[in-house]
Amino acid sequence: MTLERVVKWLGFLCILAGIVRMGMTPSSLLWGDDSIPEVICGYAACILMTVCSIALYLAQSRETGILGLLAAVLLTVGNLMIASNFYGLFAYGFYAKEGTFASLSSAVSGMGLLLGTILLAILTYRAKVFPRWTVLLFAVMLVSFGLPGLEKWFALFWGATYVGMGYFIWRGKLTTQAATAQ
Repeated sequence: MTLERVVKWLGFLCILAGIVRMGMTPSSLLWGDDSIPEVICGYAACILMTVCSIALYLAQSRETGILGLLAAVLLTVGNLMIASNFYGLFAYGFYAKEGTFASLSSAVSGMGLLLGTILLAILTYRAKVFPRWTVLLFAVMLVSFGLPGLEKWFALFWGATYVGMGYFIWRGKLTTQAATAQ
């Protein structure tokens, strides 16, 4: 199997991960924060995003370089740590939200995801491989995370970003610098 084919299927996983992540928003609105349906969606999305976040880098690796790889690693590690937090909720209930380890892992995963997302958004904008509206989704996602009252909508925009970028990876509708130079 060629690298292009692997990246293409990882793009499909990005679509799937984004749809599952988007499922957190209606679950949270209907059943409340940290409800079983929301935690299930979050856990599944984190596992899928841990696997497929590298596709966001591989699709534009020539244009983003080592900083793009760093962003992908930050996203992967952040998603993996959030998945462990969700697993803690399954295994130990709300006791998993207390304590030093839970606080540290939440802080590290949050900072990793925040830095990785900001870095990837900037690099994606500069690379001009994906349409500009995917970068706009990154911005809306980050704003919704920081504004009170919009935090329940954060997962919807996060998922939409993965769905949008995954679609362009899966369908092969990317603009590379070699194509724009002709």
